[in-house]
Amino acid sequence: MKKRYTFLLTWLLIGFSCLVVSCTDDQVENTGQFPEEGVPLSLYVGFGDGTRVGELPNLEAINEEAASGLSNIGLYVYYTTDYNEGDLSMPYIRNMECRIEDGKLVPVLAEGEDPNNKNIYIYDYMTLVAFYPYNASMSEQENWFEVKADEENYPITLADYSQQTYIPYRGQTSVNPTTAYYIELWLYPKHTFRMEIILVSENPDDFNDDNPDIKVLPAIDPVDNEDTTLDGKRAAWYDFRVEQENTGGGMHVRRYVAYIWQDEEMNHVIEQNEVLYENGNFTLLATEQVNPKEQLIYRYGYNFTTGESFIPTSSNLINDANRLQAFGGTDVNGYQVCDIDMTGVSFTPISMINSMYDGGGHLISNLNVTTSNYEAGLFSQILGSSILKNVNLVDPVITVNTNADTCYVGALCGRVNNILSEEEIEALFASINLPENLSEVVRQALIDEILAGVFNSQSQVIACRVENPQITVTGTYPRVGTVCGANGDRLDTYTFKGAIWDTYSLGGSLTVNAGNPAANAGAEVGGFCGLNEFFIGRSYTTIAEADIEAVQEVPDMDENGDPVTVEENIFQGFTNQGDLYTSAEGAGIEDCYAVAPDTNSGVSRLPDAWPSGWVSYTGVWPINTIAWTSYSGNTYWYSVGSAPSTYPVLQWERR
Repeated sequence: MKKRYTFLLTWLLIGFSCLVVSCTDDQVENTGQFPEEGVPLSLYVGFGDGTRVGELPNLEAINEEAASGLSNIGLYVYYTTDYNEGDLSMPYIRNMECRIEDGKLVPVLAEGEDPNNKNIYIYDYMTLVAFYPYNASMSEQENWFEVKADEENYPITLADYSQQTYIPYRGQTSVNPTTAYYIELWLYPKHTFRMEIILVSENPDDFNDDNPDIKVLPAIDPVDNEDTTLDGKRAAWYDFRVEQENTGGGMHVRRYVAYIWQDEEMNHVIEQNEVLYENGNFTLLATEQVNPKEQLIYRYGYNFTTGESFIPTSSNLINDANRLQAFGGTDVNGYQVCDIDMTGVSFTPISMINSMYDGGGHLISNLNVTTSNYEAGLFSQILGSSILKNVNLVDPVITVNTNADTCYVGALCGRVNNILSEEEIEALFASINLPENLSEVVRQALIDEILAGVFNSQSQVIACRVENPQITVTGTYPRVGTVCGANGDRLDTYTFKGAIWDTYSLGGSLTVNAGNPAANAGAEVGGFCGLNEFFIGRSYTTIAEADIEAVQEVPDMDENGDPVTVEENIFQGFTNQGDLYTSAEGAGIEDCYAVAPDTNSGVSRLPDAWPSGWVSYTGVWPINTIAWTSYSGNTYWYSVGSAPSTYPVLQWERR
């Protein structure tokens, strides 16, 4: 008797190519000759997320004949105004055959042409559209495009597509003469969606190795499908299987990936109760009807050990202590698929720029950080447009002893967006993968453009939980909180904004410069955040006090009524509020709560005041919306609890 499990499918959209709207009134009939005037186009090509790398392992493979016998790229260049209006009848360039050289798209030269003549010139606002593989018949007049819908008929499939030997790709971008020195075009799969099933277990035998030919969505592509006619062509296939062993503190992971062909003739609606995955005595069923869309990645996870279903937001799956430690860097995303126990691990805090870590609500327990670095926590810092969300951190021990001028310490994060140091800027430079053949002027211009995005950015912390943090700090000018040390920063006209929403901490201890109150001159210690200089909303902390003797001179009067200055212990129940940003810029504290006294507007004291105005989410988990990455306008709380001791909990805690 098979066990049948029914779960909710949730779909995640990963990246589309963007359009830049521009305009021109000029029209030039394409004659097949491309005048050497205007600006030469430096067009570099890359793969968008979702590319089936097994068939195109690298860019150079585009130049090689695939099993289909086709290769290269067909390039179209339109005046942007024409393209935006849907008029494709008069392109500047029509179906030019191109190949890849050092990552750059260049024309395929006809016999006898000057081998040095590989430039494509533009002189106006242009929209570029490219198809892989190239099809010469599209240059014949009877096949010319007239409107955008014609692009769907670009015949880049074989007449008999039963074996699906390759997937076609399409890319689109916009350019004008001022940006032509470097432009990127990303190729995305065409008429295809991707399905991933992620299985997690303490025991890898649960994955059932006796049946390696597992089919994802077997009703669409049954294992015994032997029909190779056009009418019976395979709509999906088992592409590859990924194994991730548990090297300590986590669980084992297996991922199945399938690509499904999706066009007007094969509109594969996934019906309610249809089998998504079947292996031995384990079956996953769809609980609702889904009409998959082109270029989307659909992920679904199930944990055999806990019975939990979850929706990963990244293909980078974090399943044990080693993978957690290895996470970090620039432009990386990660999703934690299971609870991770950090007992016995000497952990180095993570730093990331323009990245996202989604804890999925899965536990990180017994984290132990001992460091002399001036930024410390699970994450030392998150920079740029980074996001931390759904992190569940329990019993972290953070010990900092530093000689730095200022230190920033929190269990979750030392700093949320801050000015980059020279070392961090150098590391960012090293992480930027630019073509080697760019001139130094162009390279520096691109680096400056990337830096400008980091230097005017906003990092976010969303729906995170910290329980029983034990934080001990020895250092000057300490900024210390149970969640983060500091939030937000500024450098002249550059803005480093930090926004924290729907996050809380329970209990714990804060010990700062014990026995040395002189080191606490200028200390900023808070029960939630040491120093907030941008925004915190809908959050709370229950820590009652901190072990800190802060030398803070404040005006007072002696017994004779004469003015004197005295030393006062300083600890804000929630946070110290900086003044880098104004309320007009969106800064402040909104609808937050603390147990210990706090003088900030926007902070109320528990349990006399209670967050009854917070909106609770009453739907199912995992969340069934692709908009869940937004930091505002959503309801992250499952229950707001009840005074005086049943505190609010986040929606992922209902699992």
